[in-house]
Amino acid sequence: MSTPSDTPQAAPQDPERTGIRILGYANRFSTWDSEFRFDGRIRVPMGVKIKEVRYSYTGNGKAEQQATEVKRGRGGTGEEFEVIDLTFLEDADLITFTLRGDLNVDTDPRPAYSRAYPIRVDVTLDNGDVRTAAPEVEVLAGSWQKSDPELVGRPYVRLPYDNNWGGSPNSQAGFGFVADNGRIPGDKFIIDLVNLRQGEQSVAGSNSDHVYYQLVHEDGTPSHYTPTPQLQKAEGHKGSGTGAKVTLSAIDLRQLGDKPGYYRFLVWPQAQNPDGTTSVTSWDPAKPDDAFQLGSVYYRYQAPRSIDTGLRAVIKTAQLSATAGQDRQIFPPFVIRNTGRRTIDTVKVVFTAPAGLRFVEDLVRFTRWYDEKTEVTAPGVLSADRRTLTCPAVRLDLEPTGPGKFTWVSVYPGLEVEPTAHGTLQVDIQLGEPVFATAQDTVVIEPKS
Repeated sequence: MSTPSDTPQAAPQDPERTGIRILGYANRFSTWDSEFRFDGRIRVPMGVKIKEVRYSYTGNGKAEQQATEVKRGRGGTGEEFEVIDLTFLEDADLITFTLRGDLNVDTDPRPAYSRAYPIRVDVTLDNGDVRTAAPEVEVLAGSWQKSDPELVGRPYVRLPYDNNWGGSPNSQAGFGFVADNGRIPGDKFIIDLVNLRQGEQSVAGSNSDHVYYQLVHEDGTPSHYTPTPQLQKAEGHKGSGTGAKVTLSAIDLRQLGDKPGYYRFLVWPQAQNPDGTTSVTSWDPAKPDDAFQLGSVYYRYQAPRSIDTGLRAVIKTAQLSATAGQDRQIFPPFVIRNTGRRTIDTVKVVFTAPAGLRFVEDLVRFTRWYDEKTEVTAPGVLSADRRTLTCPAVRLDLEPTGPGKFTWVSVYPGLEVEPTAHGTLQVDIQLGEPVFATAQDTVVIEPKS
C-alpha cells in the first residue's frame, strides 16, 4: 500500500448554486401510481427568474415534459410548478419551488421487485442558464405470484393522485402543501396500505395491518408531532380500491412549537408472517432511505439565507492493491480530520463503489485516534446493486484540530472484488447533508494469476 495523501480534497460544488438542491420528492411507488412530485431550491443571480421547467416523463434522461407555472398554494393536478418562496440575499436570490405531474414509468419490473428511473428536471432561467437535477425513483412491482422471488410483492403505500382518494382540493394536495399558519388540515396526509400477498396461506409477509410514519424537517430533525416514527393502524389490501385509506387528523405545527421550514411526510409499510413475526418484506423505520415520501409541507417557509454548515474536513486517502475475484475482502480507509471551527458530531456518510467492487455489509467500521484497537460500527443501507452504502448517522465526535491536537477517525467499509474487476478503480466517500467533504481511495486491480 502506498503512503496516504494529505492533500485536502476540493470542496464539492453546491447543487443550489450550480444545479438544483433537492428538498424532497416522491421517491418510491408501485407501477399503479406513476406520478412525479418534486420540491427543490436554486440560488440565482439577483433578479433572475424561472423561465421554464421540464422533467423526464418516461425516465429516459431527457426532460421533454413541460410544466406550467401556477399560483402559489394552488395544489393542482396537472403538469405544474409553483414558486413557493423568493428570498433576496445581498448577492443572489433563492427560489424555492414545487413540481408535480404524471409519469410513464409503469413497466412491470419482475422478476426484480423494483426498477429505478432517474427523472431529469431542467429549470431554464431567463438569463439562458439551465439548472438540472436527476432524482431517482424506485418503481415497485404492482402484481405478485407465488413463483416470484422473495422480495417481489413487498408492502407499499399508494402515492395519492388526482381525486381518487378525496381530499380538498384534490387527493394529491398534501405534496408541496403551503401552510403559512402552520395548520395542516385532516385531509392532506393519506395512507393507503397495499400488500399483494395479503391473506395468502403459508406465504411470508402475507399480513399488513400497520405502518410507521414521521414528519421530518429539511435539516433532518423530526417534528414535535412525531419525535420518533409513529405506528398507525391501516388495513392492508390487494386491490386498487381506496376504501381502506387512512387519513391523519389535522396537525398544527405552530401550536406544537415546530420551527418554520420544509417538512417531508415519510411512511414505512409493514408486513407480518403467518406466525406473527415481522417479515423481511417490511420497510425499516430505523432506515431513512426505506421511507416512502408521500407528502411535504412548506410551513411559514423562507429559504435559509446560508446553507454553509460551518463544517470542514480533510480526508486522507490511500491506494490499495487487489486481485480480481480474490476471496478476502478489502477495506479502503478514509482518515478524517476536522479542519473547521465546529465539532463534527453525527453526520451522514455515503460510500460509492464502481463496477468490479461491491459492499458486503450494511454498516461501516471505524476507529479513533485515542484507541486504535477498538473498532466501532455504524449501521447503513445498501443499494440493490450493493454499490452504494448510505450510513445516515455516523458518530464521529471530531473536535477541531488545533495546536497540539491530532484528532482523527478512520472509516473503512468492507468490499468484495468481483472476478470481472480490472484496471484502476476508485471508491468515493461523501460527508454530511449537505455534503461538506469528499474523497476517493484508489484500488489497483491485478489480474488473477
